[in-house]
Amino acid sequence: RKPTVHHTMGGIEINTEAQVIDTSGNVIPGLFAAGETTGGIHGTNRLGGNALADINTFGRIAGRNAATK
Repeated sequence: RKPTVHHTMGGIEINTEAQVIDTSGNVIPGLFAAGETTGGIHGTNRLGGNALADINTFGRIAGRNAATK
């Protein structure tokens, strides 16, 4: 059996509207992200089951905002 990565604690920074934030702290218009591609949602650690809430919550927010903006 080979070692695998279960979860990373880094990734694309987003705001509460699931908009992607650039390295200068600005929103990138029209770009949304959710799930395990994002970082900073769980701070420095996360509980195993929290990824499901993260994916569902920010996936819905990102989808809604992408459809309306």
